[in-house]
Amino acid sequence: LLSPWYGTSGAVPAARGGAGAPAERGAALMNWYALQVLTGTERDVCTALRRKGVKARAPDQRMEIRRRGQWQTEDRLLLPGYVFVGADYNAALFHLVSPVPGVIRWLGLEHGEPQALDAREALRWRLDSDETLEPSRVLFHADGTWHVLDGPLAAFAGCPVRMERRQRRAYVTAELGGVARRVRFGVIPVDGDAQ
Repeated sequence: LLSPWYGTSGAVPAARGGAGAPAERGAALMNWYALQVLTGTERDVCTALRRKGVKARAPDQRMEIRRRGQWQTEDRLLLPGYVFVGADYNAALFHLVSPVPGVIRWLGLEHGEPQALDAREALRWRLDSDETLEPSRVLFHADGTWHVLDGPLAAFAGCPVRMERRQRRAYVTAELGGVARRVRFGVIPVDGDAQ
C-alpha cells in the first residue's frame, strides 16, 4: 500500500513513495497496452483475445451501490470502454487484436505504433493482479477534508479528485494513453457514516 495522503475537494498532494512504491512492489515485467473498445464489450473482447493466446485484462472493482434504501456490494468495471493487453508489441499482435469485434483502436500511438504503459502506470491500474479491487477506505474530517487510508485510490495521489461522501464515490482525473480520463472509485468511510 502507498503512504496515506490527505485531501480536500481539489488536487491532491503528490505521493511520498513509501511501502508499495513501484520499485518495492516489483514493477510489472510485462509490457501493457491500452485498447479502446465499445462500452459493454470489455469482457467479450478479453475472452476473444484470451482465446487467441493474448493476455487481456479489464480490471474490476467492488463498489457499494444504494438501492431501495440499502447498500449493496457489486462488481463493476474500473474503466468502462477500455481493455489492457499484456504482450510485446509487433505487427503480428496488431493484426491479431485489431479485427476482434468491439476493438476500436490502440491508445497512445506515436508514429503509428502504440506505446506501452510505464511500469508505474501499469501498477496504478493494478494490471499485475487479476483480483477485483476493493473500495478505498477514506477518513472524512468535520472541516470537509479527507484522508485516504488505503485501497486503489491511494495510487492516484497528485491527481485531481472529487470526493462524494454521501454516494461513496471518488472521481479521479488520471491519464490513460496520454489522454486525461475521469475514473470512478468506490469509497468506504471508515466511521461507517455515509451521510
